[in-house]
Amino acid sequence: MAKILVVDDDGIIRGVTSRILESEKYHIDEACSLSEAREKIVQNDYALVLLDLRLPDCDGLRSIVTLKELRPQLDVVVLTGYGTLDSVIEAMRAGAVDFLLKPCSAQQLRDTVKKAVAKRELSQENKMLRALNEMKDKFLTLVSHELRTPLTIIYGYLSIMQRQGASLDKEQRELVGIVLKSTRQLISIVNNIQTITQAEAGEIKLHLQPVLPRKLMMDVLTEMKSSVTDRKLNMHVEDGNELPPINADSIRLRQAMMELVQNAIRNTPDGGEITVGATQKDERILLWVKDTGIGIPLSEQTKIFEPFYEVANVEQHGSSNSRFQGGGIGLGLSLVKAVIEAHKGFVRFESEPNHGTLFEISLPMTLENAPNELLDRINFSPDRSVPTT
Repeated sequence: MAKILVVDDDGIIRGVTSRILESEKYHIDEACSLSEAREKIVQNDYALVLLDLRLPDCDGLRSIVTLKELRPQLDVVVLTGYGTLDSVIEAMRAGAVDFLLKPCSAQQLRDTVKKAVAKRELSQENKMLRALNEMKDKFLTLVSHELRTPLTIIYGYLSIMQRQGASLDKEQRELVGIVLKSTRQLISIVNNIQTITQAEAGEIKLHLQPVLPRKLMMDVLTEMKSSVTDRKLNMHVEDGNELPPINADSIRLRQAMMELVQNAIRNTPDGGEITVGATQKDERILLWVKDTGIGIPLSEQTKIFEPFYEVANVEQHGSSNSRFQGGGIGLGLSLVKAVIEAHKGFVRFESEPNHGTLFEISLPMTLENAPNELLDRINFSPDRSVPTT
């Protein structure tokens, strides 16, 4: 429980205050002067100090300043029998978090202390969360940076080996293909991590150019053809033939659509159906991915766009992008949201357990380039021999 120091030169007030707070399970120390309070504060970590402004060895607001100089993070509640609006304002300016006019009721004392302690605990929790968030960002930045170069080198040499396949026997070619596929997957994960960290820092940069919705969808389906065939899934494009081009970052938009299709593949049983489509509504283009899969549990639907959140049971986790109910690292949907919001668009979904899921992307057709905006080409494109950096 919180440790509190009661500082007052009146022994009766100190005693009554201590007993009231001890009944609330607080740990209480007492001091009758500023000098004694200073000694105790140096030796102990108090959550709160209840401070009388009229002490034998210090009079007025200087006592607050003195204690705060010893421990800047210390919270002080002022006890005074000479309260005016001006004195309260001055006490707050000096660093007090609240005040009590003597005499006060036991309930007023309890409520004020409870509020001050709760505020302090919340502040400490927020500081801890901020520190953890900073550590996470630094870790993710270091991971993506340190992995990028070796992965690019590995991928480059594997691609050369694959192109020179005539000098390899059948088993060697198969092994190179397996390692190359796994390297693609690692590069994709690194790219996704970097995109998420950029999004959280508000640093996603777009290279806008005309993108035909139909071609975008066909490219995604072509790339996912082997996964769909292996799983005996029926996947096709619906509509989008006559749609005009939209102004978008083709690499990042393709990345987002790939994630939605992979999500549909992972959550649709063998023999199921996946539909990719596009249409125009007013001055916006709608892209969607619909599946006949297992759907999203109602209890999970508010969390699916959170980074590193996985609906699948972690104990049954699998890293395959195509296996039914195969897992990832929980970045796919948060990446989709980040990329689409960078395009001034939004993502919505409809899902019913055991009755499939629909994800719909809404994009403006006339997004304009920002001044001096450059393409941050960190994304891997599987139809290239080496990822661009």
